[in-house]
Amino acid sequence: MSQFSVFESTAVIHLPVHRVWELLTDWTATPLWMPGIATMHSDDVQLRVGTNLIYRVGGHERRYEIHDLIENRLLIAHTSENPDGLSYRFDLKDDAGYTEVVLQVAVINPDLSVRECEQLANSVREAEGDMLDQLRFYAEQAP
Repeated sequence: MSQFSVFESTAVIHLPVHRVWELLTDWTATPLWMPGIATMHSDDVQLRVGTNLIYRVGGHERRYEIHDLIENRLLIAHTSENPDGLSYRFDLKDDAGYTEVVLQVAVINPDLSVRECEQLANSVREAEGDMLDQLRFYAEQAP
């Protein structure tokens, strides 16, 4: 699978890994920290590879598909609207009782020119570049 890197960011969240995982995978709370998302829910009760996450953005229904996961450590979701979708990779690591989260976003299987990939990457960075900051703020305030 070819990929075109969009951005990578890192944040330390002052909560244990298991709690950050719970908040990251609480789909109904996603609109509280993920830019542009109005609603999100899962088509499966259990989180597993292949699970679809249905979300609304800009009045349109869209989907992420869980591509890979290791509980409390790794979550990779791909948009599934078109072949040049986006991949969101969240890596979680215990850091002395806190959680270091690394987010990598990439264009996957691009059927786009380099210039078109760069344009898409610029718009994603502008819209979602502070996603981990928003997750950290939400997580550290969550009940």
